Amino acid sequence: MNEPKTNALGTARVSILIKKFQKPLILAAFVIVLTIIAPHSFPTSRNISNVLWSVSTIGIMSCGSIFVILLGGIDLSVGSVMAFSGALAVTIIRSSNYSTGGALIGIAAALITGMIVGAFHGALITKFGVPAFLITFATQIILSGASQLLLGNKILSCLQPELFTAIGMKKIFGFPLPIYLMLLAALISWFVLNKTQFGRNIYAVGGNSTAADLSGINNTGITMSAYVISGFTAAAGGIVLASMTQQAIANAGLGYETEVITAIVIGGASLMGGEGNITGAIFGAVLVGLLNNGLNLLNVPATVHPFAKGIVIIVAVATDTMGRQGRKHKFTGAFKNLFSKRSAT
Repeated sequence: MNEPKTNALGTARVSILIKKFQKPLILAAFVIVLTIIAPHSFPTSRNISNVLWSVSTIGIMSCGSIFVILLGGIDLSVGSVMAFSGALAVTIIRSSNYSTGGALIGIAAALITGMIVGAFHGALITKFGVPAFLITFATQIILSGASQLLLGNKILSCLQPELFTAIGMKKIFGFPLPIYLMLLAALISWFVLNKTQFGRNIYAVGGNSTAADLSGINNTGITMSAYVISGFTAAAGGIVLASMTQQAIANAGLGYETEVITAIVIGGASLMGGEGNITGAIFGAVLVGLLNNGLNLLNVPATVHPFAKGIVIIVAVATDTMGRQGRKHKFTGAFKNLFSKRSAT
């Protein structure tokens, strides 16, 4: 008599575990499939290191952009901020005759520029009601042109000083420094979102800005801060990329805004705001990296890559939406049952 109940309980526990460890299981499945498809080239420490190295800039930028996404906003300028910041840092380093002091000044100037751009976005969005999509898209175009002017339509190399090149090339325990920088950015972002009042306010404003405002939360300050953080990590990504490639290119950040948003959305964040976490964003970045790596190992033409990524985004969003609707229906059903019981009494 108890066997059906026991089986049902076991099935429920398995279902809960699968949902809890859904993202690690998906990554494991990707790794297993790619290992089977390319047993001699994929499951090597060098290849795995290259995958993580290639997505480190996306991961770093996602750690800041997720603050904006959690508010229900968007920052389409991160790619252009990335390119301009890298170009600015390299230009200052070259003008200082590749000195260590010049590298420090260049890095600081790039980071400050990213924060200024973010503050500009936040001010126009909060003070003047300009849609985030519109203003960040406009800034994307402006900074793209500014990068061209700054570099004079040239590719500027930057092979020194070591302080700068080490950011993208130095290895620790066999893994490049950008991977550790991505993990550090993720740890800081996780702590801020989960362990501070500011992080709780981010979720509150993104979930219901009106209710957050009525509860005394400074919506304007929270929004401003989120865009400043997004600008800062975009600039940091630009510095890391410039150090990786040891050069500055005006269109270096082309398409990175799509990669960042893709990583965050695949990680389970809602573009409507209020839902998502940095763990999911890093998962999304790594998944995109594995997808790119797998397509390259299979010699799939580059023209097909956007199509494959688009399919992954659609599946991820659809799965997340269905899961969210399922939770909503369960909550609604429970509420109705509770209400009917009270009515009956």
